[in-house]
Amino acid sequence: MPSDCLLPSSTPVALYEQDALHDLNGGTLRPGGVGLTRELLHFCAFSPGARVLDIGCGPGHSLELMAREFGLRPCGIDPSPAMLAKAGQQAPMAELHRGTASALPWADAAFDGVLCECVLSLTEDMPSSLREIHRILKPQGRLLLTDIYCRQLSPKALLPELKSCISRALPLETITEGLIRAGFSLLLLQDRSELLKQLAGQIIFSYGSLEQFWALFMDNEAAHRTHCALATAPLGYYALVAEKGGPHG
Repeated sequence: MPSDCLLPSSTPVALYEQDALHDLNGGTLRPGGVGLTRELLHFCAFSPGARVLDIGCGPGHSLELMAREFGLRPCGIDPSPAMLAKAGQQAPMAELHRGTASALPWADAAFDGVLCECVLSLTEDMPSSLREIHRILKPQGRLLLTDIYCRQLSPKALLPELKSCISRALPLETITEGLIRAGFSLLLLQDRSELLKQLAGQIIFSYGSLEQFWALFMDNEAAHRTHCALATAPLGYYALVAEKGGPHG
């Protein structure tokens, strides 16, 4: 799950590249881990051999799952060379590319499906990214999307230490309207906010408290402010499946 935080020195640290986090949640660093990915893949019921792209593939756990359990042809794209190196070891059968959602290096209608797990909120231009995903999907191709959403006002102002999907969360209505404008129709929409609580519990079990977890990446004062802000932030987590169709299909 690509996510950055800023140290007091203003030196950016890629949170999802930190070795201290790799044991959390099976190494996926997103609520639900590969278990939620598995649920959505079962819902989509892709035919064996279907070509499916994982945008922001990270260390490659979803790529391995697609190939090993579902017999799919996985492809991955990620902006981080470090993550691509890990993905190459985790899923050597996968085709890997360096890049972002806003400029996908494939021809039109190249994929049967696209995974985008805790990545869409990090894109600089969500409408452009959704148009790119729509472009590379085949007719009736499916987008599997999971991410943080904001229940009320954006918590961005409350989280000065974070530059992540948390601080850039959007209302769920904004996200679904963006999908429809891009030419998708919704097939499945679930509120999976309980998975945020489960991930918080895993962090507390591993590090003693959420504040101690944040102190791994910033000074103690910043970790305290971040913990307090997140404790009251109106955040949720969703999972959805959308199909290429509508006026642009």
